[in-house]
Amino acid sequence: MAQNKNKENRDGKKELIKASDNKTFSLKDYFLINVAFLVFLAVICLIIYFTTGRQWDEVMSSIYSFIFLVFGGGFAFVSAFDYIYDRVTKKSEGNN
Repeated sequence: MAQNKNKENRDGKKELIKASDNKTFSLKDYFLINVAFLVFLAVICLIIYFTTGRQWDEVMSSIYSFIFLVFGGGFAFVSAFDYIYDRVTKKSEGNN
């Protein structure tokens, strides 16, 4: 009886995975997600700016550059990689 229960759970999980695989994001979706993340980073930078005494010097400039280049650029790179990966795997699934 316990074995049948495990099979039902496994099959149920497979069905959920198959249902979520049908949803792919468009290029517009990735762009909007990246814009939303950059707005989030801008809000973080504003919070940093106001909580550190509204100073704009070399140190703060390098902090803002780090936030946008590392976090924003990294997020954009991962989004581009995910977009390409989704398209390649979707094509390979169609060939099988």
